[in-house]
Amino acid sequence: MIRVFDMIACRCFSAIYQLYQISTGILKRAVTVMAVALMISAGATALTPQASASINLVEVRAEGLGPTQRDAILDGLKIAIGQINGIDISAQTISRLSTQVTDTDQYTEFASSSEFIEDIATATSGQVDSFEIISSRLRPDFDNYVEVILKVKVAKYTASKQLNRLRMSVIEPYLDNSIASDPEAIRFTRSLRRKLEDYLTQTRRFAMLDRQMLADTQNELNLIASGGMATAELARLGQRVGSDYLVILTVYQHGRVINDRQLLGTTTIKREVRDIAEVSVRIVDVATSQIKYAKSRMFQVNPAEAALDDHVSFHLGQFISNAINPARVVAINGSSLTIGQGGDTMQVASEYHLVLLGERLADPYTKESIGRKETTIGTVRIIDVQSKQSTAEIIALDMNISADAALLLRPIYADPFAEAADAAQKMDDAKAKIEDQKSNFFEE
Repeated sequence: MIRVFDMIACRCFSAIYQLYQISTGILKRAVTVMAVALMISAGATALTPQASASINLVEVRAEGLGPTQRDAILDGLKIAIGQINGIDISAQTISRLSTQVTDTDQYTEFASSSEFIEDIATATSGQVDSFEIISSRLRPDFDNYVEVILKVKVAKYTASKQLNRLRMSVIEPYLDNSIASDPEAIRFTRSLRRKLEDYLTQTRRFAMLDRQMLADTQNELNLIASGGMATAELARLGQRVGSDYLVILTVYQHGRVINDRQLLGTTTIKREVRDIAEVSVRIVDVATSQIKYAKSRMFQVNPAEAALDDHVSFHLGQFISNAINPARVVAINGSSLTIGQGGDTMQVASEYHLVLLGERLADPYTKESIGRKETTIGTVRIIDVQSKQSTAEIIALDMNISADAALLLRPIYADPFAEAADAAQKMDDAKAKIEDQKSNFFEE
């Protein structure tokens, strides 16, 4: 169903874009509103119930025992919390229950007082939404302790299943001292960080944790803690998680290079403009500080053709995802392949190596796994991109593949030496053409 929605959304976006191109004034603004509304509805399909966090009320029965009814109730509540949210969480509530819940009456009536129930909700951080005393009796065989049986509604916070993925955060990039005060370099790094986060999020391979809007999320948690919301909402408190890995960017160079050169045999001056950036990326294990991945590269782009931050973030995201979780083929239908990755991480008309996975291999020295044997068997081209997947066509294939073959895509990177050789060849061809023209001119 989502696939059908993606196809409809893509066609709607295309129609809206064409309408936008021919619109003016108020009509253009109306078309813009239509596009935003479609984007919001499309994004909503990605937040499926299975992927979203939720708070559910679970009803359990628990038995409590104590010298007073208050103590028996508190004991039963702790047992109920332990059944749903675990013994560790239940143990954390013991001291709060003992110190924050006031015993104003030794009789049954105090258990239903609003003050007592509010104290319970506060002391358990909203884990106990409500409770009911089913029975209460003295136990002569236990020194006349009070035994109660409770029916308790415990708020259980269910985290998003996406948190089972590798958790990563992109921290504030570092700038080399030579460009640390350059406003353009500062703007570039901020945009680079945001767009790299976007890329890694859209791969759907990682749980990306925000580290830029902590103040805003903390304000929302403070609002929940301040009261006025449903008691169960308090279960959202204390649910933040830590990162497995930090993505650390360092920008060593940033700027614009302009070269003017005179064309051979003419007075024409050709200007070449390039935006450049030298960037390194490190992925560091938070627990051990071990560097798990590292790469440095000089990037350059014609500003008339693409934005530097878009170019760099796309390639850095591609480096990272290709090293950890490359795009996999999830379905084969003749010469058409369905790829389990979409959004802005895949581009129509881009080409990839098609790789067949084989047996698992180990490093002969460390005995550590180095992954599965990879054999490049062909080339594919992306022909369609949706939010969660994309479609590729096979344009070259060295062998037949079965429907259950384990296949992945590897990016095709330009060979700088081949590019240099090609440029030199073009220069030689141009010089030869000029010499031929000169010879023909004098012969005539």
